[in-house]
Amino acid sequence: MYFAYDEDQEEFRASLRRLLTERAPIARVREVAENGTHDADTWRLLSSNMGVPGLHVAEEFGGGGFSFLETAIVAQELGRALTPVPMITTTGAIEAVLRLADAEQKGRLLPNLLDGSTIGSLAVSGPDDLAVDTATVRASGDPAAPTLAGTLDYVPFGHVADLLVVPALVPGGDDVALYVVDAHTAGVVARGQASLDLTRPLATVELADVPAQLLGADRAAIERVINVVRTLLANEALGASEAALEMAVDYAKQRVQFNRPIGSFQAVKHKCADMAIAIDSAQATVMYASMCADEDNDEFPQIAVMAKSQGSDCLTQCAAQNIQVHGGIGFTWEADPHLYFRRAKAIEPIFGNSAHHTGLLADLVGI
Repeated sequence: MYFAYDEDQEEFRASLRRLLTERAPIARVREVAENGTHDADTWRLLSSNMGVPGLHVAEEFGGGGFSFLETAIVAQELGRALTPVPMITTTGAIEAVLRLADAEQKGRLLPNLLDGSTIGSLAVSGPDDLAVDTATVRASGDPAAPTLAGTLDYVPFGHVADLLVVPALVPGGDDVALYVVDAHTAGVVARGQASLDLTRPLATVELADVPAQLLGADRAAIERVINVVRTLLANEALGASEAALEMAVDYAKQRVQFNRPIGSFQAVKHKCADMAIAIDSAQATVMYASMCADEDNDEFPQIAVMAKSQGSDCLTQCAAQNIQVHGGIGFTWEADPHLYFRRAKAIEPIFGNSAHHTGLLADLVGI
């Protein structure tokens, strides 16, 4: 199989990278991240100029009609730049609506999500969020007009989101379904909380008998949504890994010890080589997962799990080695390597760590 992006896709990547370099350099990222919010200007630009939220959504729904590979490229470039925008969580909300909503809900919810004017947040991040015995939100009342009550922890961009996709126990408590909640409705309280990854802020969201709309409880469709987010996280981790390697190599060329660039020392060369090997290995898996997502084929569930696990491990390795190459300065607040390490450790536990994903893969393939 040929693993490469075509000329148009590489041109799109280059254009996106130029935009992020100019409009969201690392100094801007730090400024926004330290305020615990998102880069609203860059998000509007990405949405209006490039149609980022709806790139791979069919034109009949108002999307761009491109392949999932274009969306994967966006995730990679945003990961490379650590841009604090709600792209992945909004895409998760869009996928939930596409996979579970009826025609009326799609017509009402998708336009504003796709043009970026509505920020969506898929409030699912842990491996047990969809389990009946661990769900923290409960639906009650008329199934046609339910209300939700409970607390959601670790909701990405939850305090800036306009629309929440919430997992909740259905009335009767025998299943977990996804519901849509208007984040500006009375009874919704979102509080930003300290996040290890400053570039991806989190919030605790409290729901007090909040009106909601049922999307659905189809477990296969929900798993498809989760696997799309897994694949995007893997692409994001891949882009961040490449940036960490480039940062390490650039520093190794410039830093001089014993009258020689440290990049000439074998130990430093080996660290950079190990990073490059990890990236090459992860790249094949992550790109194949993106291709499977585009085709929506039978392999996608297994490959998405593999991609999330391998992409996350790759970033953890590259971010840690980047700090080591930088030496003492790599641990300081003023240097940038720690930002990538924070992103690595924040991606790791989403939907479960690598051990969880390895077990899940074993279950999927029947081992």
